[in-house]
Amino acid sequence: MALLVSLTDTDIQPWVEVFESELSNMDIRIYPDVGDASEIEYVAAWQHPFGEYKKYSNLKAILSLGAGVDHITKDPELPSDVPIVRMADDSLTNDMCLYALHWVLHFHSDYYRYVKQQVKKQWLPQDFVAPRNRTIGIMGLGNIGKQIAESLARQGFYVVGWGANEKPATRNIEYFYGKEQMSAFLNKSEILINVLPLTEATTNLVTECELCQLPKGAFVINMGRGSIINENDLLSLLNNSHISAAVLDVFDVEPLPVDDPLWSHPNVTITPHIAGQSDGKTAAMFMVENIRRIENGEPPFPLYDVSRGY
Repeated sequence: MALLVSLTDTDIQPWVEVFESELSNMDIRIYPDVGDASEIEYVAAWQHPFGEYKKYSNLKAILSLGAGVDHITKDPELPSDVPIVRMADDSLTNDMCLYALHWVLHFHSDYYRYVKQQVKKQWLPQDFVAPRNRTIGIMGLGNIGKQIAESLARQGFYVVGWGANEKPATRNIEYFYGKEQMSAFLNKSEILINVLPLTEATTNLVTECELCQLPKGAFVINMGRGSIINENDLLSLLNNSHISAAVLDVFDVEPLPVDDPLWSHPNVTITPHIAGQSDGKTAAMFMVENIRRIENGEPPFPLYDVSRGY
């Protein structure tokens, strides 16, 4: 029985230490040193090369480093009967909450203006706006989106949420759902945060039509998936100043090509898909616990649902 660790762009040492300590009865292998492929029963994966999963004939589960699993499901040769377990480690969720709070404050408190003013050596305080008078719109109120929304509400912001389906009422968050309520949601969102998963339904969900429904001067923070917000349409609305600025952590193509105009736009800040980073030790333990569940005949959690696309 073997666990294959294949975590691209990640310091794997903390992960391996946990796996070796907690899974003493399991052979821990580090890709590309696969050994006998038939012995691989689990893969701890982030950007594992396409075409490899089909080689592991006794694979019981793929354990994703990220909450999103499109880095796995886009493999055209992915075996259809292998469960995919998403990452739901508290440290990753907390990191995403901090990322959202940082950039909300960057826009809400005019820090983005002060950066530009410093270049011009301008001493020009901006008008104060109380958090209760600033509306933050969260697209996607799953586990991560809900915690981001609640953390911003605790800071005093007025928070609204949108999702595809109806959800139980939340005390501090006004909720909209479905295409018929999207306009009302967007009209309120002075700072729009996308944390939706990428599915067939969410691909190219936010185009020029939707972006135009944001209040003039709105801000966009995309920390979900790049293909949800149309990048060309976003650039167009940045250029005509309907949208004041954007922070983008995810893109249609990653890494973002060097000739992409987003790199040089004066009102765009780019981060390299780091909005939710996992703590190697706690995230590895999350995977260990799911392996133990599977070995004990229990279902892992959270399990990727093919019908929902996440």
